[in-house]
Amino acid sequence: MNKICLISIVTLMTGLLTLPAYADVKLAVVDMQAILKNAPQIAKINEALTRQFKPRQDSIVKAQSELQKEASNLEKNASVMKPDERNSLESKLMTDQNKVKSMIASFQSDLSKQQSQSLHGFSQQLNNVVSQLAAQSGFDLVIQKGSTLYAKNDFDITQQVLDALKKV
Repeated sequence: MNKICLISIVTLMTGLLTLPAYADVKLAVVDMQAILKNAPQIAKINEALTRQFKPRQDSIVKAQSELQKEASNLEKNASVMKPDERNSLESKLMTDQNKVKSMIASFQSDLSKQQSQSLHGFSQQLNNVVSQLAAQSGFDLVIQKGSTLYAKNDFDITQQVLDALKKV
């Protein structure tokens, strides 16, 4: 028991001795959610993605609607259809279902790839802006607000980062 107490005291003293080495560190915090919500570059990225992918999205919605019509037609008329007509319609329905699934998978993959590329470019811009702002203001460390349990509002430079992003 005495050994544990002694080890705790030594650890505490060691921690207190190293504290002055970090006392001169100038910190800043950036709220990434606010940046992603309010940065003009993100709005431009979203507009560009919408323009690029809206026609494909519309064609998928149209294909899904047609598929649903085919399915309801089959369900409604299956009992009065000849077996070969019903089999042909069922086969067409399965083929169309696979086509729509393929369209959706391709759309999601392409959209995800384009979002990733666009956000990578924005991330580089953001890093440059934060680095310049930190250098100009003398910050030693800039951390994300989401990874911090608590920080005074005085440390928050989110608005300064947004203002700098508007100038880029």
